Amino acid sequence: MAKKFKFKLEGLLKLRHFKEEQLKVELGKINSDIQNTKSRILELKKHIEEAYTSQEKVLKEKTDGQLARFFPYFIQAKREDIKNQENLLYSLNKKYQNKLKEVSIAMGESKLIHNMKDKEKSLWKKDRDKAEQADIEEALGMRRGFKEGSL
Repeated sequence: MAKKFKFKLEGLLKLRHFKEEQLKVELGKINSDIQNTKSRILELKKHIEEAYTSQEKVLKEKTDGQLARFFPYFIQAKREDIKNQENLLYSLNKKYQNKLKEVSIAMGESKLIHNMKDKEKSLWKKDRDKAEQADIEEALGMRRGFKEGSL
């Protein structure tokens, strides 16, 4: 029975593949955070629109000054929250770009070792096939020699 192919750097290949997968998971989490932040910004803008609508309804009716003073502070707080969310979004996008570079580097490292493995396996296969062919030719040669010797 022929020997199985054994790649010496298999452990390193598994390690690089694991690192690549971890980075992809982190990239997915950052992307999820970006989507959540975008939806939060849209929600805050909707709150501002609702506040303006409510303010118009309240001011059409008889109201006291306390309630009228509430709306500008509420809207200002929401706008500041939007600015904070936009800053967070900017930093998450930067983080995403950096993580994307890390993933591409990790994928390149994995691919390099995988290509080395494929090349080494191909050479191993050629050597094994060559040895098998030599064994077959030797067996055929012995068979011919045996037939010729018995005649």
